Amino acid sequence: MNWNWNRADLKRNAKESFRKNYWACVIVSLVILLITAGGGAGSGRGATTTVQNTYDMQSDMQYYNNSANQAMDEALSVFDSFDRLTQWGIWMIVLAVVLVIGLIAVIFSVFVGNILEVGGRRFYIENLYSHPGAGRLGYGFTCGYYWNIVKVMFLRQLFIFLWSLLFVIPGIIKAYEYYMVPYLLAEYPDMTWSEASARSREMMRGNKWNTFILEISFWPWVLLSAMTLGIAGVLYVNPYVDATKVELYDVLAGGGNQNYGNQSYGSRNYGNRNYDNQNYDNQNYGNPYENRY
Repeated sequence: MNWNWNRADLKRNAKESFRKNYWACVIVSLVILLITAGGGAGSGRGATTTVQNTYDMQSDMQYYNNSANQAMDEALSVFDSFDRLTQWGIWMIVLAVVLVIGLIAVIFSVFVGNILEVGGRRFYIENLYSHPGAGRLGYGFTCGYYWNIVKVMFLRQLFIFLWSLLFVIPGIIKAYEYYMVPYLLAEYPDMTWSEASARSREMMRGNKWNTFILEISFWPWVLLSAMTLGIAGVLYVNPYVDATKVELYDVLAGGGNQNYGNQSYGSRNYGNRNYDNQNYDNQNYGNPYENRY
């Protein structure tokens, strides 16, 4: 599927789209960004030497001195062994903490982060034709298909990761093939993995490179965000980027044959965007370039 689209049109519509619902877009994009975005010691010793006049006293002092040195060396050896054990223990504790934090992060991403991402995409899809509130972020928790979204988004991440093990490039290609899965789940949360992945591959066929160039075109804005310590990113760049991406989705989902492989999408009416039976200004969803505002 290679629909006729260009970056200038997408960006122009995106600016109009997020400006009409500015603060909600800022909040939603900030949440999306947050969920898709990580001796030795030394010691000195002093000694006082007393001059003795007899050989016996000198011998005794020498004996006691040697004994003390030997005892000190043994004590330092024990402390050194203890220090090494302590260092190993600290490193093991640090490793355990890192693993626990990583596990918690994965669990959060799978069961919360991915759901919020789908909710964010839902918000931006509705924002094309209406004025939704930031509360649409929770759509994935309330739509009745929570576990299906969890499963499909997890499989998306898993397959991208596995393909990335083949020298990275295949993983990048797969990431663009599955680019539209969160948007599809935002509209059709009951879609199975096979349906969503097939639909996304079809939508991105012939569009992966142009989508990559679209993302690169935002790099100057990302640089501006970095120069302002993220302030420009939060207040402008992030909602601008997210609104542009949903414009791309709107174009690619605008029509065409909905029969992909063995999956019959037409029978499930995936072309009818009624958004919970709400009529958003009776707009033509297949044409993103008409005046929607």
